[in-house]
Amino acid sequence: MGEDDPFDSVLSIRDRLPLRWWVAEPPGDEGMARINEANESLLRVCASLDDAAPHPVEEAGELSHELQRIESKLNVLVEMVGSLLHSQAQLPPAVSMRIASTGLAWESRDRVPPGTGLQLHWYLCPHFPRPLELFARSCADPEEGITARFEGLSPQVEDGIQKMVFRRHRRSIAQSRARRGTD
Repeated sequence: MGEDDPFDSVLSIRDRLPLRWWVAEPPGDEGMARINEANESLLRVCASLDDAAPHPVEEAGELSHELQRIESKLNVLVEMVGSLLHSQAQLPPAVSMRIASTGLAWESRDRVPPGTGLQLHWYLCPHFPRPLELFARSCADPEEGITARFEGLSPQVEDGIQKMVFRRHRRSIAQSRARRGTD
């Protein structure tokens, strides 16, 4: 792709997630600081929801049983709140995309010239329909879709996206191995 390729030498995954985007330039430093703070918080919530799968507890006992019971009830509450938020939110359609900690590429009929500033509302957490608000710069003119490199991310937001990509990549490998084992 070239020197601006956001997928060069970084782990990336493919997924289908809701995304809304438009042409825009990033705000000033204060605005980016507020956006990064909100994004850091959202990434922590998504990470905790990704890890919400029940973990086997080694130690037996009344306390561990009680903790599992409470965790189960919290999972039900999170699902209920997520359902309520989904019914209230007007999510954009999901699009096929390639994700890395440094950028996104997604299917689109629209074209933007390389170097165009973009604002993205990216819904990466299915249980919590609140978007990451990101700014990016289109960096390639692919045959189909748009490729963009993130701009103005705090190190914590970039790290949070990188961890999410790694977790989902690891999960897809585990699921692939499990499917092969059942064939």
